[in-house]
Amino acid sequence: MNSSLPNDDDKDKAPQPTNGPQVAPTAESSSDSDSDSGKGGTGRVGVPPQQAGVPTWATGLFECFDDIPTLIITAFAPCITFGQIAEMVDRGQNSCGLYALLHAGILYFTGCGCLLSAYYRIKMSHLYKLPDDPLINILVHLICEPCALCQEHRELQARGFNMRLGVGWRNQSPELQQSGGFMVAPKVPEGMSR
Repeated sequence: MNSSLPNDDDKDKAPQPTNGPQVAPTAESSSDSDSDSGKGGTGRVGVPPQQAGVPTWATGLFECFDDIPTLIITAFAPCITFGQIAEMVDRGQNSCGLYALLHAGILYFTGCGCLLSAYYRIKMSHLYKLPDDPLINILVHLICEPCALCQEHRELQARGFNMRLGVGWRNQSPELQQSGGFMVAPKVPEGMSR
């Protein structure tokens, strides 16, 4: 006679309720997770691998002496360095001279030219996916605007821009203008043909 109650054999086969995917630990998986922990891996199911490193500036804030001509220009006329940076960040919408006059005017009448240059640092950070904490960027310009301007100038040079005085956006290479200063892999010439 069949009963509706499960016998002892059926209890062992009954599925147990779970709260998600579970992986039974084995000696091999526990040793893998231990060895992977130093490499950034987790050895667990459902955990994404480590992402690529956080983008950073090409040079440090206080590496001003790496580019002496820019340091001298920035020390005596920060509006010129700002004008060059703003022209490249805005992709030639206005000339370096106009941005330099705007910065000099704000600096002369209010003494707060650093706020305009901080705005362009934030804009540059968003554009090139650099560390973009607005408060930090404003503080950097308030405390040491010449160092910040030199760092931004070196960043644009590292991205391939020709930052010499008088060159401007319109005299940059067409490839650089199209990419906007984003790092692109160089084109590899095709193989030899006969």
